[in-house]
Amino acid sequence: MSTVVRHRPVVASGADTVGRTYQMRCTCGRTGDVHQVRSLARMDLERHITTLPLVPARQQCRDPQRHDCREWEPCALCEGQEPLFTLTGPTGEETA
Repeated sequence: MSTVVRHRPVVASGADTVGRTYQMRCTCGRTGDVHQVRSLARMDLERHITTLPLVPARQQCRDPQRHDCREWEPCALCEGQEPLFTLTGPTGEETA
């Protein structure tokens, strides 16, 4: 199994000579530009999340709250596990 890089981006606030500043910071080490407006830092955060590679279906978390996993992070607990059962509805489509 490979090492999982966790991405937990936040918008951090600070101050400089002009006033309050905002910056996106992520646990992976990536940071955004320093902005005077929170919404611009939030846009950096969203851009960072959208640039992350998609998690393959076999690595997606089935219980993100319990496993403390975000949708853009692979889940080491659920990786490769098959569902216990599947239900088919009247149309024949699988439902969970």
